[in-house]
Amino acid sequence: MASLRTWFQAVQPRSFIASLVGVALGTSIAWRQSRSFDAIGLLLTAIGVVCLHAATNMSNDSIDFRRGVDDLPPHLVSPFTGGARVLPDRAVPFEAHRQVWIGLYAVGGLIGLVLSLTRPNGWILLVLGGIGGAVGIFYTLPPFALQYHGVGEVAVAFVFGPIVVLGAYAVQVGALAWEPFLASIPLGLLVAAFLLVNEMPEHVTDPRGGKRTVPARIGLEKSVTLYEILVGSALVLLAVLAASRLISWVALIGLIASIPLARARSVLRVHYREYPAHIPANAGTIQAVLFLGIAMTVAYLISAVGNL
Repeated sequence: MASLRTWFQAVQPRSFIASLVGVALGTSIAWRQSRSFDAIGLLLTAIGVVCLHAATNMSNDSIDFRRGVDDLPPHLVSPFTGGARVLPDRAVPFEAHRQVWIGLYAVGGLIGLVLSLTRPNGWILLVLGGIGGAVGIFYTLPPFALQYHGVGEVAVAFVFGPIVVLGAYAVQVGALAWEPFLASIPLGLLVAAFLLVNEMPEHVTDPRGGKRTVPARIGLEKSVTLYEILVGSALVLLAVLAASRLISWVALIGLIASIPLARARSVLRVHYREYPAHIPANAGTIQAVLFLGIAMTVAYLISAVGNL
């Protein structure tokens, strides 16, 4: 029987940074605007989002394993490639693995239903949760298999940006607004960049299992250009939105994400064809997601306390 540590590895907990910072950001914007805080709502939102994120990670690994996508040469195996590796390494049985991710989808869906029934204007949560859940389910599962058809970056930008941030906001205030939507876009763009840089080392191996990711379709050189566009757009958009007061001007501190991104971009430009040499680019990009999300969350808390 697989250990608890193995199952913990199976859900890829390090990736939860991408979803939890969005929950924190949406909640902080809601608090600044309404001065109300629903702690139970925040807790349920975080648990539900993590369950759906974990289920998506595991279902992705299941499909990749069955298609042979995760049969990587040793030099391509890293914390950022090949999934959790629990299936290729035979650390957990395939059927048990499948039952767990189905269960996680069910728990996430149930939490979303509870929130929609107990919060004002719960239909908003039902719609957002339904869209987010559907994107997660069909991220690699047929008939849509979004990542397999080269739209994974669009999917994660949409879910980890607007869907998560607006959902967390709506749990707190029972409404939608333009500010959390706009504030979520730079975050979504960075999460998309993180997926892109993670896909690059597997641009040759993925198509063998029918997985036509963006790097597999456009090649590594154009993928580097796209990466530059994504991270550059995230930083510029954040600056423009804050300077124009469409979001809190204090959110400019989110530009601290440019520090790890500077290192990531310089490494990727030189080592985009060499793995594991470009691992610092992967690490720098997820650090940027964390820095941006935390900094923008703190910015809205400061703005609320200081009436800025």
